[in-house]
Amino acid sequence: MSTPGFHNPEIFEVLPNARPSPTARDVFDVLTARQEPGGLVRIRQQELAQRLDITQAAVSRAIGQLRDKGILGDRQRRGTVLIHPLLAGYESLTHMLNHLQDPATFLWPLNFPTGDIRPPRSSDPRTGTDFDPDPDGGEDAPAPDARPSLRLAG
Repeated sequence: MSTPGFHNPEIFEVLPNARPSPTARDVFDVLTARQEPGGLVRIRQQELAQRLDITQAAVSRAIGQLRDKGILGDRQRRGTVLIHPLLAGYESLTHMLNHLQDPATFLWPLNFPTGDIRPPRSSDPRTGTDFDPDPDGGEDAPAPDARPSLRLAG
């Protein structure tokens, strides 16, 4: 199993709009670190409570708050939590786009102001324009004529 390393950066910029309590944010941080690609986390509330050195009731309240905001899904088996697909981690951009476009992926609403958050684009919007990101055709940049002289400070 690979570790999810790709996240939609735009959604994390608006996550503070959810105004999670400090405990809810701590719980979310642990869940994010322990997730499988796609957002499934296999962890029990008791384990979260021990990890964060808080009561299981506090963990339950924090998870309830995250569910109310739409950050966590409602439909989980015992001992699992599902992070919203837009907040989940993925193996790559392609994995994220494929997962979000899959008809079997349920995208429930986020209940906090997000603006117009979408997955990152899979193609460059400049495609089909006269923009050339590599105008020299991939040739190496010319080396400077003289190297600067270096000296030790002090």
